[in-house]
Amino acid sequence: MPDGTEPVEIIESIVQSGYLPSIAGGHATWSVTSNIVLAVVAQQWSEPRMFMARQDDLDYEQGTLRLYFNYHAQIDPETVFKVFWGFRLNAI
Repeated sequence: MPDGTEPVEIIESIVQSGYLPSIAGGHATWSVTSNIVLAVVAQQWSEPRMFMARQDDLDYEQGTLRLYFNYHAQIDPETVFKVFWGFRLNAI
C-alpha cells in the first residue's frame, strides 16, 4: 500500500482480497491490532468495525505499519466488539 494509506483502507483491502480464510457457516470473527485494537472483522459483516486510533499509538517498524489478525473462531462479533470497546474505555 502507498505511504499515507489510512489503516481502515488497509484493513478493508485485506478483507476484500480473500486473504482471511472463510469457514463453513460464514461466522468467523477476527480482531485487528497494531499495539492497540483497531478493528473487529466478521465474515458476516460487509465492512470492518473500526476503533479510533492515533498514528502515534500504532506499531510501525522502519516506517511499515504492522497489523495482526487474531482469530476468535465463531464468537459473536458483536460480543468481541463490545469486549474490546470496554477494554479501550478502561485504558483511557
